[in-house]
Amino acid sequence: MQQSGAIRLASKLAIIFSVLAILAMLLVISVLYYLGLQPYLRNAIRAQLRDAVSVGALSVDVDAHATLTDPADADSPTFIAVQEQLRQVRDATANARFVYTLRQDAQGNIYFVVDAEEDPDDVSYFGDIYEDPGPLLAENFATLDAPLVEEAFYTDEWGTWLSGYAPLYTSDGELDAILAMDFEASFVVAQQREVLFMALLVLVAMTPVIATLGWIVGRQSATPLMRLTLAAQRIAEGDLKQKVDVRGSREVNELSGAFNVMTERLRELVGRLEERVAERTGLLERRAAYLRATGEVSRGAASILDLEELLEQTVTLISERFGFYQAGIFLLDERREWAVLQAASSPGGRRMLARGHRLRVGEQGIVGYVTQTGRPRIALDVGEDAQYFDNPDLPETRSEMAVPLLVRGRIIGALDVQSRESGAFGPEEVAILRILADQIAVAIDNARLFAENRRTLEDLRRAYGMEVGRAWAGRESEGETVLGYHYTAQAIEPLVDAAALPHIEADAPQVAEDNILLVPLLVSGVNLGVLRLQREAQQRWTTREIEFVRRLADEISQAMQNANLLERTRTTATRERLVAEIAEQLRASLNPDIILKTTVRALGQALAAEEVAIRVTGPEAMETTSGEGL
Repeated sequence: MQQSGAIRLASKLAIIFSVLAILAMLLVISVLYYLGLQPYLRNAIRAQLRDAVSVGALSVDVDAHATLTDPADADSPTFIAVQEQLRQVRDATANARFVYTLRQDAQGNIYFVVDAEEDPDDVSYFGDIYEDPGPLLAENFATLDAPLVEEAFYTDEWGTWLSGYAPLYTSDGELDAILAMDFEASFVVAQQREVLFMALLVLVAMTPVIATLGWIVGRQSATPLMRLTLAAQRIAEGDLKQKVDVRGSREVNELSGAFNVMTERLRELVGRLEERVAERTGLLERRAAYLRATGEVSRGAASILDLEELLEQTVTLISERFGFYQAGIFLLDERREWAVLQAASSPGGRRMLARGHRLRVGEQGIVGYVTQTGRPRIALDVGEDAQYFDNPDLPETRSEMAVPLLVRGRIIGALDVQSRESGAFGPEEVAILRILADQIAVAIDNARLFAENRRTLEDLRRAYGMEVGRAWAGRESEGETVLGYHYTAQAIEPLVDAAALPHIEADAPQVAEDNILLVPLLVSGVNLGVLRLQREAQQRWTTREIEFVRRLADEISQAMQNANLLERTRTTATRERLVAEIAEQLRASLNPDIILKTTVRALGQALAAEEVAIRVTGPEAMETTSGEGL
């Protein structure tokens, strides 16, 4: 009876132990599979597809694609060129199987335009109806303005696929077509099934072992079983570093080893997932490094107002911080026909700069394309890109990207960067360099405005100086006889002889012979005269005294200018008043004789003239006089 009870207890313990172990394993497998592995793999391939279709859209010549309007164009050079671009995008993208472009007709049918596929059995020809579009494409085709990826994978006779789409805009901003890309996703499903199969295989393999060992352990003691159950629960909670260390019979040790094997395999699975997470973390760190470099370049550009220095330092910082082979800035000329290289970071670029390198807008290179359309352009492989400008000064270039410089919606140039690696530019680089280009464009505009304002201020200063010079020259022409004053201990005497006046050429104080201090009287750069001071030879002029006299000379110059302006204002006001009075007297009479008499009397009194005469000759005499004068 006791043996029977022991058997029943062993059976119960074995069943309980087996059920708990299997449930724990199922729980761990379910958590890892449904909450970790499956969403991660699917999101990773969707993100990869979104990035790939975004970069692919930038590599397509949309303006050329827009000219393909009839299925008969399928044999045209333009069609073949666009098809080759799509093949380059497909070949440069891992896991990409099909790349093609789509349009929608007036009835809402979606049809193929250009297909990159070479196999006649798989290719879709221009005009073929897309029979089974994805729900995301069907709902958003007419309004698609950003890259999208289908939510669900689909499986057909050729495998498992995931589709992504990106709009293709012409240089005029019109939506021409949709770029579609199909990813081969069978490897994702295969990985999921492989992991699930391995987990289930481990579960199936361990089930009889667990049951057998549970029976033996149940007969010997319940304590080791409890310890194993506790360890299994910890593993189910996510502690994959947990190891079962139960000492007992050989069966108990074997069960402990089986748990450890299971934990090791689960730990390897989680390790692979962590590697994927580390890759994404590295990508984020790279993006953060780009942002730090962008901030450094922006701070440098914002602190410089000299345009030449600004451009030189900017391309140097971009090349150093981002590790580019060449960085250059092109600015449009006044007629907006040429993009002229203004700064370059590499030796080859500086040689181009020295000989005045330029590209025609809209015709030469991706810089010409960007400065015409205002849209970024990437050459993933310069050897295959039709827009690339082959330059012997930069032989190591393998990929190139140009970003427009825009100020208030107006294109002023382009930022061009080149790399020694093929396919070096992805969505992160495009986004960062577009932000950087906007900041550089604002800095260039500020530098230009600063230079223009500085030139305007200099012109105003010169104009004011010339006006001051003319004003003081007018005093001499109006009979000014006193040229200055001379002070001695006995009296103050006027200077009327120009030869006796001191002379100074410089704009700063000077100490001449005989301990004579000469300080110029300056107003807006115009030399009005000179202040001359002399003392005994043993009393030398100190720096403090010279500075005091200079400041006093500035005050004297400004006071003289103010007094001259006031005097000229009063003279002008007096003359205007006399003109008004004479005009008032003339308007008071309608008799020509009285008007003439009043005029000569008023002029004589106003100007203190000894004689004033007015002669009226009549129209015929005036015509004769005019004819003789001619």
